[in-house]
Amino acid sequence: MSVVIEVPPSQPETVVKPEGNPAGADTLAERLYTAAGRYEEFSDETAQIQWIGGWYGDAADAYREATTEAGGEHASMATTVQRVARAVTAYADTLRDLLRTYEEQVDRKEALDGRRTALIADINATAEATPEVVAALRERATELRGDYAELVTDHDDLQRRVREAETLLRQAFEAATSLDEALSADGGVPQSAQNAMDKPGAPGSGATPEQVRDWWDGLTEAEREAVVTAYPERIGAADGLPAAVRDDANRVVLDDDLATLGSKAEDGTISPAEERVLANAEQARQALEDADAFEDPITGERPGGLLHLYDPGAFDGDGRVAIGVGDLDTADDVAVFTPGITTTMGDTTSYTGQMINLYESTRYNGDGSSVATLFWLGYDAPDAFYDPATATEGRAEDGGRRLADMVDGLRASRPDDPAHLTAIGHSYGSTTTSYAAGDFDLAADDVVLIGSPGAGPAGNAGDFSVGADNVYVGRDSRDIVAVLGDEGWIGKGGLGLGTDPSSDDFGATRFEAEDVDRGPIRNWDDAHGSYLHHDSESLYNIGLIVDGHGDQVNVAEHSYDPWYDVARDPEWDRDPSSDVPGESQTRDRRMVP
Repeated sequence: MSVVIEVPPSQPETVVKPEGNPAGADTLAERLYTAAGRYEEFSDETAQIQWIGGWYGDAADAYREATTEAGGEHASMATTVQRVARAVTAYADTLRDLLRTYEEQVDRKEALDGRRTALIADINATAEATPEVVAALRERATELRGDYAELVTDHDDLQRRVREAETLLRQAFEAATSLDEALSADGGVPQSAQNAMDKPGAPGSGATPEQVRDWWDGLTEAEREAVVTAYPERIGAADGLPAAVRDDANRVVLDDDLATLGSKAEDGTISPAEERVLANAEQARQALEDADAFEDPITGERPGGLLHLYDPGAFDGDGRVAIGVGDLDTADDVAVFTPGITTTMGDTTSYTGQMINLYESTRYNGDGSSVATLFWLGYDAPDAFYDPATATEGRAEDGGRRLADMVDGLRASRPDDPAHLTAIGHSYGSTTTSYAAGDFDLAADDVVLIGSPGAGPAGNAGDFSVGADNVYVGRDSRDIVAVLGDEGWIGKGGLGLGTDPSSDDFGATRFEAEDVDRGPIRNWDDAHGSYLHHDSESLYNIGLIVDGHGDQVNVAEHSYDPWYDVARDPEWDRDPSSDVPGESQTRDRRMVP
């Protein structure tokens, strides 16, 4: 019996490769950043040489007027060239994504063509065309036709994205082709980006995170590319936007800083303040490289790093930064870690290593849920133990408000897929986290306080937004900072920043957090800084909490303060263990000392 089965043609006829070389675009961007630095150097120099001692009169006045004008023009030109360079950087990143998509589509077409060849062979080899055989062959043909049609649609979308990326880059160049345009305030900014930022809900307009999210959802893909390229600082700091979008924008600014300030450093024209910004940028770059190279211990895949916040000149050069490990936009379990005193952007790589540790622990000891961990330095941490700000709660209160706002932004960016979110605060950062949960309605599911000098405004765990049952405390008995809080019935000690959250009066769940290498006395170093080290009791228990299984932590007895004597810590005499479940598997993957 002759059976006709229509085999679909191979489509598209050719998968068209996007033209261009990302490395070449990066090289062009670096040259433009260098040129921007040169213009900026000239502008800086004119500000230094406007006044020449002993020279007065009309000629001197004319000279000062000319140098002022030239300095202003060079500053404007520096800004314009910088904008164009950022557009080229963004184009290079986009082109890399487009080329990856192209390779995926090539592989898909190859697989579909293989299925088509096999189908034709099976049809030709069919001797007995029973109804069942015919039905099976026709079903394969139908599925193949649908898969080809889907590939054609995706290929058309790829080519559209290629055209839009090229158009955006062309517009960036064309916006600064004349001298007047180059010296204007909007030189190098495409009109499409300006129009998008004029719409209601745009970042910087005072909009709420929810309004910013709705603004972003209402933009076309081309408009999104345009605003990320033209306004990366504003987009990179906008609460409510997807983490991946903020990462794209912040990496553009990071590349700008590294190239522009790097060229000034090579020329010897960099200022002390700029040197610190450059050092902060280099820390962020190294931390991102570490996060991007990290492999998930279960799947072996690379979850990737995220630059969620980048402001290297903030707080008199201490900087603001947030670096994540994993996908904040999709992860089932998200942890936000806030550090304490002395922390600056100079500590970024070390803390990113600890976020890798926490990611590993959560995955090893969890239930298979996806994970993202975030180091957040979005507040002005006190500079030292002797800094007057350390003995007060002003920085913690301000940081708590900022932390709560940031978490609100995370929540707003994924309203239909909320993560289980754990806020972790260490040292002064625990007081900061306590303010967020106590005074600013922190939208977390669990709160973890480690090495805490006091819980700030909270008299007990029930004052936190997450409820007493979701507040956890880790305290190493040798941690000298963790004994500063008030845990006595008359406030004996009381040198810290509120109630000791590990005390029985506070009412949180205390988990085991002793250091296996602990010494005989309380100290500031290992005991206070090892809570997220590998093979530690603390890391194991925090990983369980982040995974949503706080009910499985190894519980420790609370500290207490009898009226007749000094405060007591039942953990002082317990023998700690590094052989906690799951943690021994990570001993050879240490990321921090």
